[in-house]
Parts: sequence; C-alpha cells; structure tokens
Amino acid sequence: MDKALNHALITGASEGLGKILAIDLAKRNYNILLVALPNENLDILAAQIKSLNVEVEFFETDLTKKDNLLKLADWANKFPIEVLINNAGCGGSKYINEASVDYIENIILLNVRATSLITKLLIPNLTQRTKSYILNISSMAAFSPIGYKTVYPASKKFIDFFSLGLNEELKSNNVTVSVLYPGPMKTNPNVSKRIEEQSKFVNAGVIDLENVARISLNKLFSGKTRIIVGKLNKLSRIILAILPLNRRVKILSKAVKKEIDATK
Repeated sequence: MDKALNHALITGASEGLGKILAIDLAKRNYNILLVALPNENLDILAAQIKSLNVEVEFFETDLTKKDNLLKLADWANKFPIEVLINNAGCGGSKYINEASVDYIENIILLNVRATSLITKLLIPNLTQRTKSYILNISSMAAFSPIGYKTVYPASKKFIDFFSLGLNEELKSNNVTVSVLYPGPMKTNPNVSKRIEEQSKFVNAGVIDLENVARISLNKLFSGKTRIIVGKLNKLSRIILAILPLNRRVKILSKAVKKEIDATK
C-alpha cells in the first residue's frame, strides 16, 4: 500500500468511537493525528495504527483549556489535513442542583467551545485540499430537551446547528461538514454498565462501534450532511419529531430520572 499523503485528525481518540474511527481511517490510507487527554495510552494506540502502514502522530492535551486549543492548532497545522473529526465530548445525568459548576462548565467547554475553535482554527488548512471533510459528533439527545441532563442535549443541539450552518458556508471551498447523531454506544465499561441497566428498547438500539464508524465515514465521504446509524435510531428520530414537545420532554426526562434514582 502506498503511503498516504493527507492526514485525518480525531479528537477524543483514545477510546470508544474516536479510537475506532481512527483505525478505520488508517485502513482507508489516511495518516492519523490522534488527540486525547494525557495518560490515555495514545502511544500504544499510535503503535497499533502504524502497523497499518500509515504515519501516526499524537497530541496529548486537555481541550477544556483555551491555550491548549491554540497549541493544538499550531501543531496540527504543520500537517496537510483532509479530514477533521470533532469526537471529544462529555456529558452525563444529574439533578441540576446536584451538579457542580465545574461539571456544567466542562460540558460547555468541551462540547461547544472546543468543537467550534478547533474547527475555526483548522479551516484554512482544510481548504487547501482539493476536497476535505469535517465530521462533528452530536447525539440523538440533540432532538429533544431532557430534564436531568439539561446542558448536555443543549450542547449537542449546538453542534447540530453549527455543523449545518458551516456546511452551507463552506460549500464553495469544497469542504463537506457532516454531523453524526449516535444513539447508545458502549464506549467504555462505565457507559456500558449504564446502558445495560436501562430498558430493553434502549439496549435494542445499541450498535457496535465498528459499524457506527464504518457507516458514518461512508456517509461522510458520500456527502451526507446528517447521519443517523441504525434502524431503531432512525425510528426514534421519527417518533420524536411526531410527539408534541411537552410530551417528548416528559417521556425522556422520566426515563433519565429513573436511571439516576436507580443508582442512588
């Protein structure tokens, strides 16, 4: 296999969907730029991906710090980037009066600010390619407000609107911006345990990460701007669109409250 010429940068690449997306892109002959928090074993993942005959570099940093975003962009812009995947994100379920200020702030800084600024700072690089792609990771939670999550679905709705607006703006620059709305995914042991404790309906919607990554990238490269993977997730989207807003919020919030109370 010939060495790849252009690079794909993936944030939140140490585990879960980010890791699988990085491996899939390497198999598609992209050189890989991995970004994640320090002490997340990126060196081990980089060595694994190098065995696929591509170049791999990694950058360890906390994306909730503005100075770190600027340093990341300075580093990343040394490489010819064709694909940017803003996968890093955080969330959770808490009563708002039990959530700390830091907990709320981290969701906003990582899901909203980091996604926005990394994208803005890398656009000049991306537009130098003949064709380039941005994939932003939203969530099925973007399709409704949800009590006991509050800030998280709002942050994912931001990613939805940000991506769709940016796609329109960058069309003339040959940049496709797509947004992925994953349903429940077993990205790590803690998340897997939470999912398994939920309803049979929720568990029926779980899709393995390899399939999510493969389908998402296929749709990204084909120019699909809004990506929902899995029949049950697509059905859920239709049901949510049909339900009146107040009914939708009540049903989803009740399910999340039940999950929180079960862990107390």
